[in-house]
Amino acid sequence: GDWSSDVCSSDLTERIAALHGDTAILGAGIPAGRIGDAGDFGRFVAFLCSNAAGYVTGAAIPVDGGADAALL
Repeated sequence: GDWSSDVCSSDLTERIAALHGDTAILGAGIPAGRIGDAGDFGRFVAFLCSNAAGYVTGAAIPVDGGADAALL
């Protein structure tokens, strides 16, 4: 499978937050209203490793708070 993300909390986003005051500007265009964090990706990986994902094969699943769908 394939997974992708747009913006998640990182050293880079922390530097941007320091320049602009906070990271809200990064999450403004994301339907979830915030940037992702390590927990978002960890829960996704846990799902893929669980029996609940036993029938998921060959799927590209964006982990992006709806950012890709908002572009449509």
